[in-house]
Amino acid sequence: MVAAFAGVLFAFSFEPIGLWFLAPISYAILLRIFQKGVNLYLNAFLFGFISSAITLWWAGKYVGLIPLLLLALLHGLFYLPLGFLGRYTTNILWFLPALLVIEELRSIFPFSGFSWMRIAFSQADAPYASVISIGGTLFLSAWVLTISAMLVEFRKRFTVPLLLVVLLPILLNNSYSSQEKVSFIGIQGNTPSVGLTFNDRAEAVFNLHMNETRKVAADAADVIIWPENAIDVDPFASTRVKDSIESLTATLKTPLITGAITRQSGQLENVSLMYNESGEVVSYYSKQYLTPFGEYMPLRPLARIVSPYVDDVIDFNVGDRVESHVVKGLALAPVICYELLSDSLVRAAAKNSNALVVQTNSATFANTSESSQQLEITRLRAIENAREIVSVSTIGISAHIGINGEIISRTQENISAQLSGDLQSSSNRTLANWLGGFSPVLVLIISMLFPLTLRIVRSR
Repeated sequence: MVAAFAGVLFAFSFEPIGLWFLAPISYAILLRIFQKGVNLYLNAFLFGFISSAITLWWAGKYVGLIPLLLLALLHGLFYLPLGFLGRYTTNILWFLPALLVIEELRSIFPFSGFSWMRIAFSQADAPYASVISIGGTLFLSAWVLTISAMLVEFRKRFTVPLLLVVLLPILLNNSYSSQEKVSFIGIQGNTPSVGLTFNDRAEAVFNLHMNETRKVAADAADVIIWPENAIDVDPFASTRVKDSIESLTATLKTPLITGAITRQSGQLENVSLMYNESGEVVSYYSKQYLTPFGEYMPLRPLARIVSPYVDDVIDFNVGDRVESHVVKGLALAPVICYELLSDSLVRAAAKNSNALVVQTNSATFANTSESSQQLEITRLRAIENAREIVSVSTIGISAHIGINGEIISRTQENISAQLSGDLQSSSNRTLANWLGGFSPVLVLIISMLFPLTLRIVRSR
């Protein structure tokens, strides 16, 4: 029951509750359980299963309870090695690197991983969230676990160090390297329906975004931004769509960045396109990090037994056209929805750009906490890479986020809306961005060296 309670607390650190301090408290409870060494396997599994089932309940709203339970079951199984470790030690310092290894493995396996439940992704509002700019997401997770360990071993002598660990990172802030900026208007056009049928009627989503964009005055911004799937038919195959975009960009005298689905490669692709003022495609980005069970179907024969929607999923092509959209000489790198979970992809996009454009479609999980949880991940990516981000969704939440994770402006959900502002340029690279793939390796090494060094010192 205590492990289950800890799992509930961890889930509540994510939106829609969003109490960041519950994450270190929940893991402190889990570490205390392992310190006692009772029912280790069961407690480890319950913590992972329950926290995932509550946090990710949105995943089952439209596809059914069984896929959600299987996802939570998988997360619970990832925690079982902690039970094995507990048979050999009750020193909680050894559980910190073990938890970090589990988190890193879960982000790459299976099916390219699913890192939505990273400890770090619950910490956008934490006073120490800025440490993500030093060592990336795994370092922020390690920071939380360090606080958890200090809570378990809490003595009066730990009071000052604990306060320093929590509050000192407030002094760490990203800074801008340029005063150049690009004015934008993000169009949240809404969808005719939500769930799996949001785009059942051809061009319905496109028409909604066209109608909302027509309210924009000519020369009102340097660029118009539409979300993922805003063009719900192949824009290269539809003459009507092509003519409509040409007319729109010419009237507004403004380029358009939009998400679309196309078959340019012969197979379905999820793409981000930029049209110039003449309605010509001048840059083309194809999604590289595809969503398992959404944009391709692993283990299709087995999955067919679990869900009746399996054969509705057509396998997409993994993108190989990677271009930034250049507006007024500044590079805006597109990141399409699920790609936010890829450390390497977001890092590369930030390295080669002055700001990021996240295009997402939340209609599939409308009226759930999916969009608000994704917003928190986006805020952390901004801090991690010192890049402003404009995130535009079909139905919301759309938001403009500063380089220190602050929400400059945002929209509400389930409405047609516009989001406007200035994307300020930055070319600075954080230490986390500079370290790249070495960062998680260094974090894991340091987390293992600390208990090992302590053991050697005590033995001497």
